[in-house]
Amino acid sequence: MYEIKAYVREVMAEHVVDALAKVKGVASIAVVSLGEFGHLVGDESPLEKVKMVKLEIDVATDDVAGEVVELIVRTGRTQEGHPGDGKVLVSRLVRAVRIDDGATDESALQPASNQRFS
Repeated sequence: MYEIKAYVREVMAEHVVDALAKVKGVASIAVVSLGEFGHLVGDESPLEKVKMVKLEIDVATDDVAGEVVELIVRTGRTQEGHPGDGKVLVSRLVRAVRIDDGATDESALQPASNQRFS
């Protein structure tokens, strides 16, 4: 099980989320607005500000994690790539529990069979 955090340019976020929504094994995507996210351009430059969002995606398997990372890199890159396009971080999850039905681990990262939104 993996948690994938991606920092992408705000202008690219909708494009990335639309692509991720088509991946089997991605049950949900959290989109967190950030005021600004800084990055360095060279050793001597000041911290430059770029409007970014943070995406958080939890997945059950290595294969899905690899697909998600590759997709974020491909769809989040501006043209040929520019400093400040973002970053993807992958962490292992020790445990997952879905609150509504108590499903655990890999099962908790899949859509619930009785999933409904109100």
